[in-house]
Amino acid sequence: MERASILARRYAEAYFSLAQEAADIPGWREQLAAVVEVLSDPAVSDALANPETNLAERVRQGLQLLDGVSPEAQNLARLLIERRRVGIAREILAHYDALADKASGVVRAEVITAIPVDDALEKRIRDSLSKQLGSAVQTTVRTDPSIIGGLVIRIGDRVIDDSLRTHLQQLQAALA
Repeated sequence: MERASILARRYAEAYFSLAQEAADIPGWREQLAAVVEVLSDPAVSDALANPETNLAERVRQGLQLLDGVSPEAQNLARLLIERRRVGIAREILAHYDALADKASGVVRAEVITAIPVDDALEKRIRDSLSKQLGSAVQTTVRTDPSIIGGLVIRIGDRVIDDSLRTHLQQLQAALA
């Protein structure tokens, strides 16, 4: 795991721990998302990284843009600005979401199909995955005609590839 990802995970874990203590994981996520939205703006991130502006002024400018955000989220933003880590803000949010999912027992799955899927089929896929995994599943369905047919399901770092493209590639390899 690269250094930025490790740092993002640590920031997310610390922020998530505070959110758990406050018993408001969704509210703290909303505040974190607001920080990420502001800090991810290219003009803002460039201004906050400008070495010609002194650090105190950069912090002041960054916090001014976050007026109305919770003090805890502002403290996180201050740390990111002071330590020149504004670039990992989006990754911190991704790690926070993963921690929130784990705490609530939700599993996220990406389902790739060759053709568009209607709501009823998406529900059947979600229900089947929930039954197999023994927990609630949130699905994101994406269409990719290059898989020809079947499904590719990604759950965390696990991939279930039952696509026609993969079956044809395996058949081709077996015949070669």
